[in-house]
Amino acid sequence: MNHWLKNTFSKPHIAIVWTLVILGLCTLPSKQMPQELGWDKLHHFGAFGILGALWYWVKPRPGWVIIGGISYGFFIEVWQHVLPIGRTFDLYDAVADAIGVIVSIPIAYWFKKTFF
Repeated sequence: MNHWLKNTFSKPHIAIVWTLVILGLCTLPSKQMPQELGWDKLHHFGAFGILGALWYWVKPRPGWVIIGGISYGFFIEVWQHVLPIGRTFDLYDAVADAIGVIVSIPIAYWFKKTFF
């Protein structure tokens, strides 16, 4: 099982798909967004935490993963503001994205050390 985990998560395909899933979900028009999903910042934190872990397992360079994840979160917020989808730039969403990526690195490190 350890070999399977290492072989699966050390390749970029899952990280790339998750990156695109985040872009797709964040590009949905505001009218199509479910209203009763709970606290939005927690969703940003979780989605970008997973993003950070997946990219860390592909390329275990924490600095690059953090810079890339924070940049991507900021890009998503600008993207939402620019597109005519009824969504706006939210700095607190970008902060939740950044915290999710940063928190995920030591967890991903521990998980990789323990299970891979």
